[in-house]
Amino acid sequence: MANPIISLSTSYLQPRFKNDGYAMLQAAAELGFEYVELGHSTSQQSCEGILKAVSEGVVKVSSLHNFCPSPPFASGPTPNLYSPATKSKIESGQWLRHTRESLEFAHKTGAKVLVCHVGSLSYFFRRPDAKLKSMISENGSYEGLEDNLPYLDARDTFMARAKKRSEARDYLNIVKNLGEVDALARENGVDLAVENRDSPSELPLDWNFEKLIGLAKEKGLAQVCSWHDTGHSMRKQLALLCRQTELIERLLGSLRGWHLHDCSKEGKDHIAIGKGCIDFQSIARFFDKRKHIFTIELNRSVRTRDAADSLKRVQDLLA
Repeated sequence: MANPIISLSTSYLQPRFKNDGYAMLQAAAELGFEYVELGHSTSQQSCEGILKAVSEGVVKVSSLHNFCPSPPFASGPTPNLYSPATKSKIESGQWLRHTRESLEFAHKTGAKVLVCHVGSLSYFFRRPDAKLKSMISENGSYEGLEDNLPYLDARDTFMARAKKRSEARDYLNIVKNLGEVDALARENGVDLAVENRDSPSELPLDWNFEKLIGLAKEKGLAQVCSWHDTGHSMRKQLALLCRQTELIERLLGSLRGWHLHDCSKEGKDHIAIGKGCIDFQSIARFFDKRKHIFTIELNRSVRTRDAADSLKRVQDLLA
């Protein structure tokens, strides 16, 4: 049996190497990684070096994070630059244009998955999750929220309204736009993996994510699947929105891969594995070494030795 695919997201290295794609992938190899996920801050200027490194076998590319490379006019992370949940034909056109470019780059690098953000709930003049975030801030931490009755009432109201709105409009728009690129993804041998997000109002909602996947399958979108981010899910669990293992269980049949990183009790994620409060042993029972990609996604401030230790911890979980 082939070894499991364990990748390092280049979002950890991009700030250091900027436009030097070759040196960035060399650094990933020096940390012990055989694979990388090319992140959503990958610059156009770094692509030549990336392709050179891949052709020379420095590392392999398991996946890309949309949009990759970043649009030429953008700088820094760009995963939410355009949303497929929009009802705007202009924004949809831009999302489609840059997603197609990502799929073409995925084909050039040999990547098999394009990880996608799919937007957020949006209303004129207000943020739908503003009240929840304000109440968490007033509480001082996530601790004790289970006994905070006004918070629980506000949470329940938000979750019900968000569910109704997402299924009536946003998910339909997302599926329509995913349908526009499904054939190209299939042609390039790339799966379109929709990722769970960290903010309460970002889509898909953890409490009805499977509805979006179901709508995509009803439309015959063979390339659409799900992608689980452990840190994002833990933040939702801390806010009492959805338990991590519950979300995984509901999506397991469509799950293609993982963003693995830890999260503190204060909700700071993308920290080294073992430095936070996530019980990775309980999550590891869902790992499928043959089907899943395991991408370690750390923030730039994580020390090199902690990044290497995160790799060792994931290898141990998969042993």
